[in-house]
Amino acid sequence: MKRFTLLFLLLANSIFAQQRPYYTQYLQNMEIINPALTGMYKAVNVKMGFRNQWIGIKDAPKTAYLTASIPLNLDGSPLIAGSADYGIEEPYTRSDKDSYYSSDNHHGIGLSFINDNTGPINRTTANLTYAYHLLLGDIANLSFGVGAGMSRIGLNTTGLVFEDPNDPVVTNGEIINWTPDVNLGFYLYGSQFFFGGSIQQVVKEKLSFNDISDKSAEVSHYFLTGGYRFFVGEDISFTPSIMAKYVAPFPLSYDLNLKVAFRNNFWIGGSFRKKDAFSVLAGFSINKMLDAGYAFDHSISTIKTITSGSHEFVLGIKF
Repeated sequence: MKRFTLLFLLLANSIFAQQRPYYTQYLQNMEIINPALTGMYKAVNVKMGFRNQWIGIKDAPKTAYLTASIPLNLDGSPLIAGSADYGIEEPYTRSDKDSYYSSDNHHGIGLSFINDNTGPINRTTANLTYAYHLLLGDIANLSFGVGAGMSRIGLNTTGLVFEDPNDPVVTNGEIINWTPDVNLGFYLYGSQFFFGGSIQQVVKEKLSFNDISDKSAEVSHYFLTGGYRFFVGEDISFTPSIMAKYVAPFPLSYDLNLKVAFRNNFWIGGSFRKKDAFSVLAGFSINKMLDAGYAFDHSISTIKTITSGSHEFVLGIKF
């Protein structure tokens, strides 16, 4: 029992403090972090991703996710609900930027599904998301969003070593917690800029694994992000951006990013995460309907001697 208690306390300090997964390609799918982007684009927008973190470390985090959303005109005739008149199209060239129009007021609905495995701990979260997008003149929109659902957090004890093999803690094999999940966000966006913030895990539920520890609880995650796209000539754009994140009681962390795109047909980029990793990113788009991206993280923290890095893949489809 002592070994299990020690292991659990270590997990509580290391894993539960950062309860939400890391993402390197969040700029390709900001919906996974901020529900205010739900229904932002003129399409049924579906994104799928997979992240394999810290290759070479046994039981390191593995994350898979799916998001989907659609714009809706719930204020007008139901015959044109979901019309292509609502939502925006991302500008790919300087000409697209010059002819850009913000969207009329509209709603967005969607869903998100995340499965994250770290050692014996598995977290599965399913949310319904909603956002309302306000028209701010011809050049910008401001949206407010909420996501609500449930998280299933399981501790699988079958792979753990106990001093007493008959310890009652392991009789069921897996100890499960069900917790409500609520996320909030806002997003200001136009043809060349974006600025937004979100809070994940607004509801802070205590986590109890057979009353082993009274100190484990969910914590809120705070995100703030912004960026600006510069066009060079007709087809090439540069987008520097920053993401700041705060999870108590740890210090503020941030990512610095740069994306270089050619008509968004293909793009490359780089990222620096404070005291954690350097990343290289690349991706491509086909007919504005299909896009795919890949990121590789090179660790610069103390674990760099035992891991060869992290891989992340994203696939997007617009109908």
